[in-house]
Amino acid sequence: MPCLVCAAPNVIEAIDFGPQPVSSSFLPERDASAPICSLALGRCERCQIIQLMKPVPHTQLVPPYDWLVAREPEEHLDTVVEKIVALPGIHPGAVIGGLTSKDDSTVERFARRGFTNTWRIRLKEDLGLTDPCANIETVQALTEPGRMTAIADRLGAADVLIVRHIAEHAEQPATFMSGLSALVRPGGVLMLEIPDCSDSLRIGEFTMLWEEHSLYMTPATFEPLCTLGGFETVDTTVYPRPFENSIVQLSRKIAAPGPLRMGLLPAEEAGRLPAYARQFAPTKASVRRILENARTTIGPIALFGAGHLACTFVNLMEVADLIDFVADDTPQKQGKFLPGSRLPICPSGMLGERGVRLCLLAVSIGSEAGILSRYERAIESRVIRFASIFRSSTRSLFKQLTEISE
Repeated sequence: MPCLVCAAPNVIEAIDFGPQPVSSSFLPERDASAPICSLALGRCERCQIIQLMKPVPHTQLVPPYDWLVAREPEEHLDTVVEKIVALPGIHPGAVIGGLTSKDDSTVERFARRGFTNTWRIRLKEDLGLTDPCANIETVQALTEPGRMTAIADRLGAADVLIVRHIAEHAEQPATFMSGLSALVRPGGVLMLEIPDCSDSLRIGEFTMLWEEHSLYMTPATFEPLCTLGGFETVDTTVYPRPFENSIVQLSRKIAAPGPLRMGLLPAEEAGRLPAYARQFAPTKASVRRILENARTTIGPIALFGAGHLACTFVNLMEVADLIDFVADDTPQKQGKFLPGSRLPICPSGMLGERGVRLCLLAVSIGSEAGILSRYERAIESRVIRFASIFRSSTRSLFKQLTEISE
């Protein structure tokens, strides 16, 4: 297939995970039908960007619920804003724009610093979206030059445009970047932020996969993406996070949109996806062995957290038969079933009522300590054990439960 980014015809498939459910489609009944998508990863031999072999159309990704919320890390945003404010040409009269609700907190940081000319694209008023469930998955498809030019004419072309955690969702990255270019004045600055997949690829973290992400990039492969919109990189910084680091790129608009412009890439980029693919079968076998032994020697198992990470873990590892239920205190999720595995979602109080002895944490790594503090007595008395599904967690099941699988 042709590359989604540079259009080269040589994207080589490395691993096919088969049909997978759309993880936002929580099932109202156990036997309800759910949308299915293809999940296979390939690598472009020219630009080395890892990508879905067949991006899922955004129309299939619109969730059936309007209460789903995606939260992104924000600890680094003060530093990022400091960097932008220090750039030449950025002054209190500059126009600060945001593409989605994920950009609100960054735009607000500029407002607190005296930047009064700010805007953010609105789903209904600017994009004409009337479906209350539509969000990021649809915005990326609507970010194209014609529509964005009209918005820039109405709101004012941005001197600084904030675009956080959506570029990796783009079905057509060249069109998306051209749309962003239309929102930015010549010489203006674009802030792009995406997740850094380097560590996940290296350690074999398969919860990295998400049907909503078309692109899986590292700092090196992300670097030239902005050139599709006629931008030139000013600064690229990786901000550490417990699960996935964030890559923030600042670039300046110097030309019209055009083909991808790239230099030499590190030799290691070509080997990342093949090495990742080789880890899948051993990881899957290891997870199954660990959980089978845990169920025998410890007792019933539950998951904590009914998000797309839990969905990916259970379905890719094929361990639904070893897990009793998923605990999640989001009221709207309770009584529903996890897509694919069809595991029931129950309030966390059921951990004790059902005699769960091993709870697998599928929440963000930063939230793990807070959850464990709620069960301090039960943990001390060894009534229940907790382990994280993530390899990068200090509480990873691969570290915590190794002794029972040997």
